[in-house]
Amino acid sequence: MNKTKLIKSEDGIFLHNENPSPVMQAAMDSIRQQMKQEQIMRDRIRAGLEPAPRTQAWGTWYISDRH
Repeated sequence: MNKTKLIKSEDGIFLHNENPSPVMQAAMDSIRQQMKQEQIMRDRIRAGLEPAPRTQAWGTWYISDRH
């Protein structure tokens, strides 16, 4: 078991040690940016400013393994 004390990031999304490496900081920043872009897109869709993305999830789903 890892005994390193983990600290919650300022925004509460990540747990990290006291001095995360530059690679980890870049990864966390990238994830934050992606989450921000996704939230902006969801807000625009909810406001009716752009259409929701089309999905291929429509139709009949055969979820049984016995068909």
